[in-house]
Amino acid sequence: MRIPPRSLAALAVAILVTGCGGSDGGGSAGSGIAPPIATPSPTPTATPTASNSWAGLAAALYDVPPNVSACTSGTLKASVKQDFLNRLNGIRALHNLPAVTYSDDEDGQEADSSLMMVLAKQLSHEPDTNWRCYSASGASGAGSSNLVGGWGTSLPFHSEDDYLGLWLTEGGSADIGHRRWILSPFLGKTSYGRVAVVLPDGTRASAASMRVFKFKSDPPVPGGVPPFVAYPYGDYPQRYFGLSNYLSFTAIADPTSSWANQSVSFASATITVTGPSGPMTVTDIAIDNQGYGVPNSLQWRVTGLQAGVSYTVRINGVSGAPQSSYSYSFRVI
Repeated sequence: MRIPPRSLAALAVAILVTGCGGSDGGGSAGSGIAPPIATPSPTPTATPTASNSWAGLAAALYDVPPNVSACTSGTLKASVKQDFLNRLNGIRALHNLPAVTYSDDEDGQEADSSLMMVLAKQLSHEPDTNWRCYSASGASGAGSSNLVGGWGTSLPFHSEDDYLGLWLTEGGSADIGHRRWILSPFLGKTSYGRVAVVLPDGTRASAASMRVFKFKSDPPVPGGVPPFVAYPYGDYPQRYFGLSNYLSFTAIADPTSSWANQSVSFASATITVTGPSGPMTVTDIAIDNQGYGVPNSLQWRVTGLQAGVSYTVRINGVSGAPQSSYSYSFRVI
């Protein structure tokens, strides 16, 4: 499934996250499990200074820098890819999810995808063949990845952790496909590409692509899959969840196959969120069985959430799952 891009735009700066993370149409296998990686510490967005310019921060990402005039996407440093993987697995560890491994096989497609987005100054899972520096490689990456990008004369420099946060929070949107891929127990592995350049017209531009399905070789189904995935969950960093964002829940009925979980139904489910003063107001409840990560999802918003306060969520009336009721707690810190 493809959903058109949506933008969060300002006059001097545009930051975009595509409307969904794409769908594999059949579910991806899981992966072998590496040891969990510790939750990452906060990484503030870098502020360019006279001695630490935006262009300098961008150049430091590469062994070989991108060359837009030659339509080459450059070569990211291994340390940048490792930082992305560490932070992704740190987020997954917050949800008791198995860590994913890095796949080098798709690096070129992810980089070429990001180059096209930067030059087009828009995001699309189906880039037009008339786009500057269009390539079949980049189109393959774009159609199989989470996408994020920004451009403008005053664009701040975003870290890999910033991009993961944008995908998780979805800009407050009800479209949570990116999040569902990041938090899929069956993701297994990923590849990452990023192009950050100052364009000839002086515009700062940066885009990133995170592979989420259609790998050269499918990873094995992971062990240690939890019975559910809730967002947020436990003590949760506020940079990964805005207090007005959608909360979400996915039940895992079958830990051996992503698409086997499509039979889970929330049609009769009720949601109760309780804080220190009693039940909270739950709004904007939505359900679907679309194929983003795990093909069942329940999502909602809660009025009046506060940082540093513990809340308990109880979901009743679930069908097609091992349990009809689920309960967990979270605190945004």
